Amino acid sequence: MEGTNLGIITLIPAVSFLVFALLTKKCILSIMLSGMLGYIFYYKAGFFMPMMDALLEAACDGDNNYIVIICLLFGCLVQLLRQSKGAVAVGDLARRYIKSEKQVLLLTWLCGIIIFIDDYLSILVTANCVLPLADEHKTPREMLCYIINTTSAPVCLIIPISAWVVFFSGVFGQQPEAAVVGSSAMSIYYHIMPYFFYPFLCVLFVLLVILGVVPKMGGIKKAYQRVEETGALWPESSNMQNQGDDLGEVMGAISEDKEGKEEKEVKPHLWAFVVPMAVVIIVTLILDDIFYGVSCGIAACFLLYVPTRLMSLSKFCDACYKGLEDMLFIAVVLVTSLFYRDSINLIGLPDYLIEVAGPYMSAAWLPAIAFVLIGLVCFATGNIWSIPAVCTPIILPLAVASGASIPLTLGAIISAACFGAQACFYSDVTLLSASACRINNVDYAVAQLPYIGIVSAIAFAGYLVAGFVM
Repeated sequence: MEGTNLGIITLIPAVSFLVFALLTKKCILSIMLSGMLGYIFYYKAGFFMPMMDALLEAACDGDNNYIVIICLLFGCLVQLLRQSKGAVAVGDLARRYIKSEKQVLLLTWLCGIIIFIDDYLSILVTANCVLPLADEHKTPREMLCYIINTTSAPVCLIIPISAWVVFFSGVFGQQPEAAVVGSSAMSIYYHIMPYFFYPFLCVLFVLLVILGVVPKMGGIKKAYQRVEETGALWPESSNMQNQGDDLGEVMGAISEDKEGKEEKEVKPHLWAFVVPMAVVIIVTLILDDIFYGVSCGIAACFLLYVPTRLMSLSKFCDACYKGLEDMLFIAVVLVTSLFYRDSINLIGLPDYLIEVAGPYMSAAWLPAIAFVLIGLVCFATGNIWSIPAVCTPIILPLAVASGASIPLTLGAIISAACFGAQACFYSDVTLLSASACRINNVDYAVAQLPYIGIVSAIAFAGYLVAGFVM
């Protein structure tokens, strides 16, 4: 899609999305309305048909559909693990040693560190392990989601065995300006890792929040006050995300009446959780694709649950259907967010921001400005993959021309992408984290903003100081 630069008007859809999302708490409606503005600005009265064509194109996009399919499969796997009560067995094991809310939060942080191979996988495993324990110890869902999200993408970046590493090393390896850093794509990545200020700060900062060194503030503080006053672990606007369990219990009771002994109360077994998750991790490592890992994990669930009568064939299928249903919201958001990205690209938001920041690209300031600029575009668009890929060929020649540090600039680009993944209300990582913790993504994203703001400000200061020193 060819774009043009409409000047400061290009900021209106991005700003309007934030306003709509904060006022309505309706993510899909906010995305659609904001995206529509872009087509109105570009096509004027003839916006309707191009807008509908863009929606159709977004629904048929192969890369986007790949992520949608993975999310749907994750939904199936999560439901199977829940209804097999394998996660309950993990919780029972942890319950022997976990005696306080702080220990629950530390366990959550540790799980996010250990499961570093994939951000989706980290979110899935961690949420299923700790959610029952967190509920028992009256932990607000906002806090739990903050820890899980903060130890997903950042950890995948700083422990270099993930899809993030493959992607960014490939992008940087294609740039001739990056050859001064390393002789190969992966060596470039290894050499710039010390400059990943934002991911490192995220992982450290969330630990300080857990330990109480950093006080509770903003939405997180209000969430703890809500739990103390009302006992509600999530805000009212997240009630929809927590209705499935009650319905599942009712359907389970009906199924018991119909199928008799076969559907007796399932006894939690540790292997019902550990084996499928081990299959997911091993297959993902071997084939280097989380799609195959999750698919084989579902197959492992079938081979384990149905023959052992842990779950009937009917209940297995019902669990898969429920998992698909749970992820439909994410699937719709991913499709509509692609429509929104095309809209702001059409009116030239990325080009406008780069043009505005261009005059300030001095050697000392360039890494810090690159962090802010790319981070804001990733935040506004939720496009944490293509924006860095598009901006890197623009930023690196500026870095060479101005004499800025190439490793520091590359580190700032990766930090900006990480910021976008965490802060954006509708990025795939935020959506999956919110879904796994059963909380509305806008509720969570608003609650974490003070912490995200502090970490990003410190990272910006770090790039600014390093820019003057290096």
